[in-house]
Amino acid sequence: MPRQKKDFLLNPFVIIFILIIVIFAGFNFYQNMVKLNKIENRIEKIELQIAESEAKQKDLEAKIKNSNSDEYIEEVAREKLGLVKKGEKVFIPVEENNSNQKENKGD
Repeated sequence: MPRQKKDFLLNPFVIIFILIIVIFAGFNFYQNMVKLNKIENRIEKIELQIAESEAKQKDLEAKIKNSNSDEYIEEVAREKLGLVKKGEKVFIPVEENNSNQKENKGD
């Protein structure tokens, strides 16, 4: 009896069938690993976006909390509106055009 079992395993059809199953399983395993790698990369990108959004949200929340403070209002008035306190002097830089300089040099 043991001889028949050994002959069955050495049968070329059985060997080919086992090889086909192994190749199919290996191919499926490779495809699943590629899909898993892509999903992990997408997860990392999304987690990075979440971290950036949370940092931005914290910054905006801090700005909202400070929006009623006198320091913030003064900063906005100075930077965006160009307002100054009494007694302060404002210096405005003047930029010269290159075309005006060339015309003056030619005269």
